[in-house]
Amino acid sequence: MVTIIASHTVIPEEPTPQGPFWLSDMDQVVRIRDVPTLYIYKTPKKNQENKNIVETFKNSLSKILVHYYPIAGRLCYIEGGRLELNLNAKGAILVEAETEKTMNDYGDFSHFDTIKELVPMIDYNQPIEEIPNFVVQLTNFKNNEGFAIGVAFLHPLSDGLGAIKFINSWAKIARGETLEANELPFLDRKLLKFSHTPLEPRFEHLELKPLPLILGRKDASEEKEKKTSATLLKLSSEQVDKLKKKANEEDVLGIQKKEYSRPYSKFEVISAHIWRCASKARELEDNQESVIRFIADVKNRMIPPLPKNYFGNALTQTATKGYIGEITSKPLGYVAQKIREATELINDEYIRSQIDVVRSFEHLDDARKMFIGEKARYFGNPNFNLTSWLSMPVYEADFGWGKPNYFGLADVSPHDRAVILLSPDDDGSVLVSFHFQIAHMELFNKYFYEEI
Repeated sequence: MVTIIASHTVIPEEPTPQGPFWLSDMDQVVRIRDVPTLYIYKTPKKNQENKNIVETFKNSLSKILVHYYPIAGRLCYIEGGRLELNLNAKGAILVEAETEKTMNDYGDFSHFDTIKELVPMIDYNQPIEEIPNFVVQLTNFKNNEGFAIGVAFLHPLSDGLGAIKFINSWAKIARGETLEANELPFLDRKLLKFSHTPLEPRFEHLELKPLPLILGRKDASEEKEKKTSATLLKLSSEQVDKLKKKANEEDVLGIQKKEYSRPYSKFEVISAHIWRCASKARELEDNQESVIRFIADVKNRMIPPLPKNYFGNALTQTATKGYIGEITSKPLGYVAQKIREATELINDEYIRSQIDVVRSFEHLDDARKMFIGEKARYFGNPNFNLTSWLSMPVYEADFGWGKPNYFGLADVSPHDRAVILLSPDDDGSVLVSFHFQIAHMELFNKYFYEEI
């Protein structure tokens, strides 16, 4: 049981720009909610008073909001269902809490029904103009053995990488350091404000099409009723290397990938392995079609590239598809190649075409139904959703008491999903936060490890 001690509104330490702030089309078609994440830290310095920790967090948050002033504003709707940001400096919220539980009581922090009390709960029934863009909960564990930082960050403000860079910059200031010029965020999103007409969607855009249903079904209602659970899976560096070796040594489509092409990446082979294991565990017919959808960073794929520290949503969706029979029977390298081809689709022309699809809707609510609505968001059987956080510097969030001992998602996805991230052990191992229908979880775990 977590007890809330106090809630603090934290505003920027200095005056910041005021007025309307334009959000890009990429900002418009993400989840208009938070993606809750959790950091766990062991005991701070000896005899460090919790109140001092809270003051450190409050003061440093006030300082970082000067640089990241959009976070202190509030979202609002304007004509056509478009979101805009009101730079009104209403501030972020810091919740101070404590629990009588020890860190061991939470296990490996993969049981979301218990760790959800460590992240702030946002009331989305209130007007969007009243919802803070950033709420953080600082929970002290029993006997001051450590603390949790639960983060609720509204997705239209930024993608995950931008959010992580914000947290890391906040942590640096909390340590008493100063941000360098090359660490400051680039805030102007009008780099993505295209004015060309007519609109020119030029690709098939599989990632925006309705997902295939289980053969013989008219809708996904039956699958949506089935419960999902989450687990945290670990792949050692040796197991990752084994998967990479397996995929890269196989003769795929008559081409020796090892000899004639760049080796398959960690993301490609782990994603392929997850897709194959999920397809086996579901025990579907061989001619059942399956779509896997994932996200690609677009900063370096656009012409000209977006600034390195661009703060906003700079992601686009992509997808690949296959039949269960081929996914489960063909070599791992074959499946990895499908992942690669979907990623390589994403270039400047493809990104602009997808943005034109968004702009072609008179009302953005209709575009959101395509990107994040029921048809788009339900990735349950026979489909899957993948997210890679392998490139995210999530363990650099040292607020003065060392790097986090754990970082991860803090809620259970309603559909089948995997988030791939590096382990905090810094030994090349990888964690997979895996969300899957309970009925198939045991078989998935069996297949996941038996080949490696």
